[in-house]
This record gives sequence, structure tokens and C-alpha cells, in this order.
Amino acid sequence: MRRKGQVTVQALVFLIIGLLVGAAIGYFAAPKGDPTLLDQLNEKDQLIEQLRNELNQIKDQLDQLKQGSTITLKVWAIGPDPPSEYRYKNFELAADVLNMMLRDLGANVTVEVEGQFFARPVEWEQYRQNFYQAFAAGEAPDIYLTGHEDIGYLAANDFIIPLDDYIEEYWDLIYYDFFPTLWKSVEYAGQKWGVPQDTEARPLYFRKDVLRQLGWSEEEINALPEKIKNGEFTLEDLLQVAKEAVDAGLVERGLVHRVKEGYDYLQFYIAYGGKLYNPQTGKMVFNTTAWGLTLDWFYRAVWEYGVISPNQFSGDWDADFHGPFTEGRALFLSGGTWHKGEWINKGLLTEEEFIEVVGYALHPAAKPGGKPVTLSHPLVYTITTQARERGLDKLAFIMITLVSLPTFNSIHAVQSAHLAIARSQISETKYSQDWFLADVAYMLEYTTFIPNHPDWGKYSRVVFDALRAVETGDMTPDEALDFMVNELQSQIPDSIEFVE
Repeated sequence: MRRKGQVTVQALVFLIIGLLVGAAIGYFAAPKGDPTLLDQLNEKDQLIEQLRNELNQIKDQLDQLKQGSTITLKVWAIGPDPPSEYRYKNFELAADVLNMMLRDLGANVTVEVEGQFFARPVEWEQYRQNFYQAFAAGEAPDIYLTGHEDIGYLAANDFIIPLDDYIEEYWDLIYYDFFPTLWKSVEYAGQKWGVPQDTEARPLYFRKDVLRQLGWSEEEINALPEKIKNGEFTLEDLLQVAKEAVDAGLVERGLVHRVKEGYDYLQFYIAYGGKLYNPQTGKMVFNTTAWGLTLDWFYRAVWEYGVISPNQFSGDWDADFHGPFTEGRALFLSGGTWHKGEWINKGLLTEEEFIEVVGYALHPAAKPGGKPVTLSHPLVYTITTQARERGLDKLAFIMITLVSLPTFNSIHAVQSAHLAIARSQISETKYSQDWFLADVAYMLEYTTFIPNHPDWGKYSRVVFDALRAVETGDMTPDEALDFMVNELQSQIPDSIEFVE
């Protein structure tokens, strides 16, 4: 059954296609060229009649457009950091541009964007639950921004639609220019289920002023990122320097890390040689040796070196993460490129103060000569199955394509300190003028992604519970490792492979 207003949506999409790709409506023109082909077409009376009917239908739709119509597209996006608001706002800007183009065409149609941008205190888990509840009520957004690691679950449970055909249709407009590795982040079961919205790296920030007080020279401070890159400064060195700063009374905390469940701490597991996914088997990977070493490192950081708070994972973002570092009460911070933008936007640091007192590097290797690491967590735009049921899937994709253009995406990237998704974006004026984004771009050469596996959420939760228990002292590293193995064998035995 055709829903009310669906004809208008289809006609609108027809017009927008012409705007975006410059397609001429030559499909219904009289054939030219080879007379043999013309003879063959003339013999197919049924096909000709079908074409005539389709032409008349389009004419009817265009007539309806002239009478005036409003089409509403519902978009959900999340920060949760407030400066990432243009993940949503860009759709409003794109709708303004699109409506101007439609008016110039004489189409009396307006595209409206409604929805919501979710920021703290809303965190990822609440955001996901809100989506599932809205979907169950038949009120899901048409466009749903989420972390790429959710794609496996969303696709397997029919929440979102595959986008391969849409991407191919608009490939030459912008998608050919995306960094190829980003497409890997949206793949599941041989198809693409999302469009990358942004990416980032996760640096290890350090306070240059504290290192100066420890006696480091400017040359030594400036050389630290390169030493980390070359495997000359390791995770063990990090613990030692952090302890020196704490013991000297220069800082209260040697290292602060995220205070809620997330993915930043996976970098330490990767540094110890751990893998997260086996593409040959399609299973997630649990390296017992690497996880044992990771748990031991966090345990020693809290209980032997005294450089991480035992309650860090139960802390507050401002009081236990942003505040201690930006105020110079912590030496190291395991964070993301977006945090620089957050600190500037919140007024916690000025641009000049950041340059003067903050340094940044990759997360160190576990052993001398090893490879340093970072982790990228691309957020992606998906289109829900309910959007397709409403006849809005094509319009939704066109809007995603518009906000993916360098001009729009660079507004978000610079505002929130996220990295480019397309090569041409790097030369786009607004983006290229941001010195910090250009300076951290090399980190993507060392990055990895979280698996797009339907059961990733369960793996992630077990990791978080184990690390938190080790830091609080509720479990020893050995007990936590046994807990992780037992839980994963019990919860997702067919989704994970255990290796030494």
C-alpha cells in the first residue's frame, strides 16, 4: 500500500538526483542512432506503453510538487561531547541549501529536518536504548548516527538497510574521495551498512610544564612523540615518569583515562600484541597472554606505582578527567583528538595555553622497539528500515551525501577536532587552516578499528568489568583474566576464538 505523501517523496527525490549529479531526463526521449535498435523498440508495444505510463506518473508528481509540500526527515546524532553538535546541525544547514535549490527550480517543496543531538549527561548506552525503544514504537529516526561497531548488531537484527547501491550511485560525487580504510569500518557480511561521518585518533597527551619541572629540557620534551613512534619510550617508561611526577608532588595523578565504558583502553591490549578480530573466521579474538599483561599493567599502575586512581572508572568527566589534566594536576591523559576541541570550546584552555603546556603522541609500545598504537572509532550515518518503509530512504541518503561534502564536514571537524573523511577535505580551506588536525593526521597510519560483530557489545562489557575490578582491587589480574575467559565462554562461545 502506498503511504500518504509517498508520491511526493518519490518526485522530490527525482528532482534532487538531477540537482546532485546533473542527470538529464533523457530516458523518455525518442531514441536516436541505430535504426535497427529503433525498429526493435517499436516492436515492443508493451514496453512503450509502460514508458508512457511512467512519464505521465512523473508529470503528475511534478504537478503535485507545484501545489506545495513539506517533507520531514528525522535525524538522531550523538556527541556525546558537546562540540560535535554539527553531526546534527549540518543536516539543518544542508536542508537550507537544498530548499534554496528547489525554490530556484520552481518546486514548491520544503525539506525539514527534525530530531535531536544527544550530549552529556547522555552517554552511549542510554543513546542506544533510546533508539531501540523508539524503533519498537515505530518512531525510529530515518538517519541514525552511531559507532561503527554497532553495525553488525543493527544489520543482523534488521534495524538498518545496506547502502551499497546508494553509495555506488553517488560514488563519483564524493565517496570515491573517502579514505579507503574508512570503508572497512562500515562493512558487515560483505556489504556496506553506513557512511563514515568522521574519524579520530586517540593520542596520549602530556603536560610539558610538568616535564619541565621534572628537569626535562625543551629538546627532550619535543623529542618525546618521536621517541614513542620509534619504540624508545614504552608503557613501562610511562609508569616510571608518571610515578616520578607524583612522588615529587608535581601532580596528584600520573595518568587519567576515560571514566566510563568505552574503547580507549583497548590500545594497551593491542600494544601487548593483542588482536580483536580474525577476518578469516569472522570471529572476535581473545589473546590470553596480551590480556593478562594488560590487566597486570593497570593493576601495577594503581596499586604499585600509584599513578591511576582506583576509582577512575567510576569518576566524573569534569572532576576526574578534564579538570585534573587541563589544570595541570595530572601528567598524562589517554584521550582523543576531539578532547583538544572540547577543552578549547569549554574554555578550559586557550589555544595559546594548549600550545605552551600540552604535548601529544601515540600510545607507547609495550616493549622497546615495538610499534606504538592508537585506535580510531569512526562514527557512521545509517539509514533505518523504518525510513525505507516510509519511502524516505533515498532522500535520507541524499542528505547524508550533502553533509559528507568537504565544506559541511569540515565545519564539524574543526569545531570538534575530528579528522577528515575525504582526501579533498585536507585541502579545503577551513580544515587546512587547523594546525592541530594536520599535525595528528600521521596517527592514522598506526590505527585499528573495533570489530563490527553482533556480539561486540558483550565482549566490550566483559573487558570493562574486568578492568574496573582490577583498578578497584576487587580482583587480582589473574582473577580478572579467569573472569573474562569464563564469561566470554559462557555468553558468546561461538563468536570468539581464544589464542595464546
